Amino acid sequence: MSGKKIIMTKQSEVLRLKSLGHSKSEVTRLLGIDRATVRRYWDGPHESVEIVRDSPLWVEQLDWEYIRIELDKKVPRKILYEEQNQSVELPSYQAFCEYLRLHEELTPPEVTIKIHRTPGSSIEVDYSGDKIQIINPATGEIYNAELFVGSLSCSGYFYAEFTLTQRLEDFIIAHNNMFSFFGGTASFIFPDNCKTAVIKNKRNEWDINSTYQDMCTHYGIVVDPADPYSPRHKPNVENAVGLIQKDFFPRIRNRTFTSLVELNQVFREWLLQKLQEEVRGRGQSRLFFYEQERSHLKSLPDSSYELFYFKKAKVHPDCHFIHEKNYYSVPYHYVGKELDIKFNSKEVHAYFETTRIASHTGMKGSYHYSTIVAHYPEKKYVDLNYHIGLARRDAELVGANTLLVVERLLNEDRFPLKNLRRVQGIIGLSKQFEKEAMEYGCEMALHFEHLNYDRIRRFAKGYRPHKDVLNTSPTRQAELICLQGGLQ
Repeated sequence: MSGKKIIMTKQSEVLRLKSLGHSKSEVTRLLGIDRATVRRYWDGPHESVEIVRDSPLWVEQLDWEYIRIELDKKVPRKILYEEQNQSVELPSYQAFCEYLRLHEELTPPEVTIKIHRTPGSSIEVDYSGDKIQIINPATGEIYNAELFVGSLSCSGYFYAEFTLTQRLEDFIIAHNNMFSFFGGTASFIFPDNCKTAVIKNKRNEWDINSTYQDMCTHYGIVVDPADPYSPRHKPNVENAVGLIQKDFFPRIRNRTFTSLVELNQVFREWLLQKLQEEVRGRGQSRLFFYEQERSHLKSLPDSSYELFYFKKAKVHPDCHFIHEKNYYSVPYHYVGKELDIKFNSKEVHAYFETTRIASHTGMKGSYHYSTIVAHYPEKKYVDLNYHIGLARRDAELVGANTLLVVERLLNEDRFPLKNLRRVQGIIGLSKQFEKEAMEYGCEMALHFEHLNYDRIRRFAKGYRPHKDVLNTSPTRQAELICLQGGLQ
């Protein structure tokens, strides 16, 4: 018991009883402490004297230089203790740590306030920024795998996996896997401010990535992004990242991985084991607390979220918008409007002010049309269509053959708007070529029955005027008169 420290109130009581005239023996009896302790504080508080002891044998057997190097690499003491214990018979972990404290810098404690989380209320997600190298054995190429982590805020139960990139595709797939691992979703999700989740976050205003928002809508979860540079707003996922950094990374520091699948298999084994271990200070494992929270999670939808992308598109007068060099129709009421296009390789959906107005199967290749006949206006509206009338007037200004080509195209189908885009393209050639060349190009196109932009352009480009004849382009007045009555 000699040299044992006592609390400050007893130290003060020793001095008070001394001032009242009590002897050391009386103070020992009254306070219930040993005489050596009373003698130690009899003359007032002072710095404790460090007792120098001989180092035990195991201390001499350890390679402390190696241990210091590993400590500088942030390898946890627990792992160093387990590794050294395989070659040297060590005492308790606490005794091992006593000899390491001399090599550590003490930092002042931070004042924090604990936030009480409601079961099933929120999920925190983040990319840690750590990278693990994967070597392709066939080519020798090196890839850097990224660590994605998601944690339930109440239980601290977490999921993590490595992805090849932080791009949107990998980000969404990782979320799908996380929700499946948890077996449900929460009311809110707190993502970090990466561009795949949050495009802009300034004070109380933020813009969520459209695909990420669409995924959260699919799972019935609300996005509540954390404040920039504030990890305390998502402490559970930060704790999970810290645990992985301190326990998993040091264990694989000397391993080489040749595939992402191999890396995730090793990590999954570690993860399942770690979730069953008792959490220091909580008395139970994360798995135990997850079982208490699981019933509060919302059920998953019937299928995982399928990745979609978003863009803007304007509706042409022919009732179509362009997507990846193909044309998709919408109702004629939306001509000239800007739409939100939701798409992937299989489907294309058009929205106007959150209302879906058209859906199409995605087309491969280029310059194909996906047209729903009901999207075209009635004939009486077509006859008065401004764009068709303007096309006829512009063609007439060029010449008779150009007008004939335009009329043929407009009358080629029972829906004149179908060829409006082709007609506008052909008329646009008049800005590149003289009238004589345009008329010649249209005359040749009519002759060979190739009424398209490329052929007319090629014919017009090959036009050579005669020196003695001002205009050699023939006309077809008889046929033109038959079609001047308008649409039949």
